[in-house]
Amino acid sequence: MSRSFLYYFKDFFKSSDTFTPKQSAYILGCTIVGHAAYALGTKTEKEITIIKKYTFTKNGYTDFMVIDSYGNHYNVNNSFWYWKWDSIEDWSSIEANKNLNMKYYGWRVPILGFFPNIVSCKNKKIDDNIVNDMSLIQDLSDGKFS
Repeated sequence: MSRSFLYYFKDFFKSSDTFTPKQSAYILGCTIVGHAAYALGTKTEKEITIIKKYTFTKNGYTDFMVIDSYGNHYNVNNSFWYWKWDSIEDWSSIEANKNLNMKYYGWRVPILGFFPNIVSCKNKKIDDNIVNDMSLIQDLSDGKFS
């Protein structure tokens, strides 16, 4: 979870010394199970066109963001549930005005500062071999190799 979400509950967590160990374990367990259900249950795959990518800092953390052609914002970050730890490399390979096949989880919840989180992405490119094969076919049909 992002720090901004937990920031709203800082007073609740500071008062955690009033909880018994059993109550604390129950709260922690429910939080972990709830986040796992959210991350794994909202997984979606789609193709988007990237319009812009940017970074912004909130509460001392830098978020790596992209905007698609519909104005939707996505966060590119690491995910424990998808065992993904190389999000900075994904974000640096994303290019504006390019199509992107991506898998993401989550919803946009403005009041809580939630964004969908990209966990896998690939720039959609035409394979060079296909381009070379197409030019060879064109040359053959033009009679250049007769």
